[in-house]
Amino acid sequence: MKSLMGDTALYGLSSILARVLNFALTPLLTVVLSKSEYGVNSLLYVSIAFLMVILTYGFETAYFRVSQKQGADESTVYSTAMWSLLTSSILFLAAMAFLYVPAADLLRMEDRPELVLMMAWIVAMDVVAAVPFARLRAQRRAKRFVAIKITQIAVNFLLCYAFFLFIPRAGVWLPDFQVGWVLIANLAASSVMILMLLPEFFAIQRRFDLQIWKTMLVFGFPLLLAGLPGVANEMADRFFIEYLMPAMEAKEAVGTYSAIYKLSIFIILFNQAFRFAAEPFFFKESAQTREQLADVLRLFTGILSIGMVWVLAGLGGIKYFIDAKYWDSLPLLYFLLLANVFLSMNTQISMWYKLSDQTRMGLYITLTGFAITALGNLYWIPRVGIMGAAWTTLASYVAMALLSILLGQYHFPVPYNFGRLILYVASAASLGWVAAYFSMTTVWPSIICAALIVAVVGYAERTVLFKRFKRLEP
Repeated sequence: MKSLMGDTALYGLSSILARVLNFALTPLLTVVLSKSEYGVNSLLYVSIAFLMVILTYGFETAYFRVSQKQGADESTVYSTAMWSLLTSSILFLAAMAFLYVPAADLLRMEDRPELVLMMAWIVAMDVVAAVPFARLRAQRRAKRFVAIKITQIAVNFLLCYAFFLFIPRAGVWLPDFQVGWVLIANLAASSVMILMLLPEFFAIQRRFDLQIWKTMLVFGFPLLLAGLPGVANEMADRFFIEYLMPAMEAKEAVGTYSAIYKLSIFIILFNQAFRFAAEPFFFKESAQTREQLADVLRLFTGILSIGMVWVLAGLGGIKYFIDAKYWDSLPLLYFLLLANVFLSMNTQISMWYKLSDQTRMGLYITLTGFAITALGNLYWIPRVGIMGAAWTTLASYVAMALLSILLGQYHFPVPYNFGRLILYVASAASLGWVAAYFSMTTVWPSIICAALIVAVVGYAERTVLFKRFKRLEP
C-alpha cells in the first residue's frame, strides 16, 4: 500500500502540474474563443481521444501484462509492440493525407479541413509515445516520466499564451487562426515529447516476435473494443449535442458543456494519477491483490468523495477559472462531478478482469454504458439540452460501476466493504448538493459540508489513520 501510494504521489505530481498548466489554459481559451469556437476545439480533442484508443489497440496495457509474465523477455515484448504501433501509425497518417477533407466534412468543419490534418499528426505522435511511457511506468522511472510530461504540457501552455496574448500585445500581427493556434502549440509540444523520448526509441531492437504480437493482440483487442464505447461514454456526449441540437446553437452548446466539464478536473487528475500507478503495481503483485483491491477501492472512494464536496464547496471561487459567459450553466457541474466519482471507482474495480485475463468483460460493461449513453442522450438532449447530457453521463457511469462489481463478484470475488462505499458516495452526493446550492451565495454552509465529509471519511477510517499516526510517533 505504501509503494502504491508513493507511486500515486509521484505520478500525481506530474498529473497535477500538467493538468494545472493545461487547466490554466481554460481561462484564456474561454475568453479569447467564442462559445462556438471553443466547441470546435472540444470536438477536435474528443476525436483525438477516440482515435488514440483505436490506434493503440490496447497495447499499452498488453505490454504490462505480457512483459510481466514469468520467462518473458521484456525487450522483445517492447520492441514487438513498438514496431506494431509505428507501422500502424504511419499507415494512419498516409490514409489521413487523402481523407482529411471528408473527415472535416463529417465534423462539420468543411471550411477548415487543415485542422483535421493537424489533429492526425498529434494523434500519431501520442500513439507512438504510449508504450515508451508505459515502459517508464513499468520500470518505476517516475522522475523521467514526470519530467517529460511536464515539459510537454509547459511547452503547450507557453505557446498558447504566446499566440493569443503575448505576441498580439507586443504589436506583432498574427493571422486569425483561432483553434488552429491551439493545435500548432500542441504539435510543437508533442514534437518536444518525441525528442525527449528518443532514448526509448533507440532502445527498440530489430526484433519482432509474431507469437508475442499475437498474445498482445489477443489481450489488447478486447481492451480496444471496450475502450471505444468507454471513450464514447466519456466523450460522445459532445457529438450528441452537436448533432441533436439546432445547428445554430450546437457548437455553442458543445463549448458551454466542455467548459463546465473542465471544472471536474480535480477528480479526473487524481483518477489519472492513480491509474498510472495502479496498473504496473497490481500486475506485479497479482498473487496477493484481492484484499488489496478491496482496501484500495475503499480508501480511493473516500478521497474521491472528499474531493467532490470540496470542489462544490469552493464553486464560488472556482467559477472564475472559466469566462463569465458560461456561469449560467454551472448546475451541470454537480452531476458531472458525481459521474466522475463513479467513473474513477470503475477504474479501480475494472482491475479484476485485467488481472484474470478476462478483458472481454470490459467490452460487455462498456457496451452497456454506451447503450445507456446513446439512448439517454437521444431522449434527453432534445428535451432539456445539455443538462440531459450530464444526467445521461451520470446514469451511464453508475451502471458501469455496478455491473463491473456484479460481474467481478461472480468471476473474481473481491471482499469489498460495500457499507463504507455506499456511505462515502451517499455522503458526497448529499453534502455536495447542499454545498453547491449555497456556495454561490453564502460561504458557511459550504464550509460545514466540506468539514462534514472529512469527518465522515476520517471517522470511518479511524483505524487506518490511528495506525499511520502511531508509526509517525518518535
